[in-house]
Amino acid sequence: MTLAPPCAYIPLMVRKALNDPPLEAHLATLSPDGVTFFSMGPRNGQIEMRGLLIHGTRAISQMRANHSLGPIETMTLGKGLLCSGLMAALLKDPGSIMLRIDGSGPAEGMSAEGIKAPSGRISARGRLFRNPLPQEALEAASPIDLFGPGVLTVTRMEGTSHPFSGSIPLRSGNISKDLTRYFFESEQTRTAIDSGIYFTEQGRAFGAGALLLQALPGADDDFLAAAESLLSHLPPLGLWFAQGGTRDNLIAAVFGEAGARRTAEAGFSFDCPCSRERFLGHMAGLDKAVVADILQKGPWPLETECHYCSSIYSYQKAEFEKALLAQGQDGSGQR
Repeated sequence: MTLAPPCAYIPLMVRKALNDPPLEAHLATLSPDGVTFFSMGPRNGQIEMRGLLIHGTRAISQMRANHSLGPIETMTLGKGLLCSGLMAALLKDPGSIMLRIDGSGPAEGMSAEGIKAPSGRISARGRLFRNPLPQEALEAASPIDLFGPGVLTVTRMEGTSHPFSGSIPLRSGNISKDLTRYFFESEQTRTAIDSGIYFTEQGRAFGAGALLLQALPGADDDFLAAAESLLSHLPPLGLWFAQGGTRDNLIAAVFGEAGARRTAEAGFSFDCPCSRERFLGHMAGLDKAVVADILQKGPWPLETECHYCSSIYSYQKAEFEKALLAQGQDGSGQR
């Protein structure tokens, strides 16, 4: 597992073109992608809950283009991406959250990483363990059939602290529901999570969003019950954003009577901190035997691919040899 180091927050990945004029025309009509932070409680009383709402239609469209995903693959990885963004937005300091599903079903699993930059901006990246999904996965009757029995692992890296991981068995295969249970079982926090992606009949992802509500310590049980009842009025998030709905309007419409009020906003996007230079530096720092083998066998130009964003970087032999010298190795891979 590779988490983005705290210093790597400048997105330099290759952004592949959408090449879909109807989708691009639709995206131009929507409100911006982003994260809205809000609180809930009596108008002049104590704050009882905090909430996060993500609009991520453009992020999911970029994810799909970069990974060349079909509709089922987009739905599966897209929800993981949105939920990792919610988790990263909860971090107090810059850092990252990795959500990983390891299953015994036909999809095998996926990983999605949400990253919080020093500016507060949230980005997310991820990958399916099998892309495209095999036919038996596409025919799965439910998410649990897609992933099969398995484990959901949440790994948190915040500031300069060491990574912390917690795991729970998969129960539903629905990442929103399993994360809700993770918070209750691993962090003893009452949390509700929802995510959704709306597809047109042509298979285009026209809307995407995710919501998190979380009780604060000492929250009043009666208030929490009232807030929970409001969730029954929550529209499908993907459809809401596909129809041009905004984050502020949804929060006001669904949670207004619970005293919901916006406290902050942040950007949200599908981005990856990989870059051509970082991959080259990593390869030049490999074990000398591996370097010698690369120099001898190539093939040239040498290509590398980032699993998390499908960016492909190409290098000529002379460029690789120059990077080796910068790392203190000679052309034979010797230091």
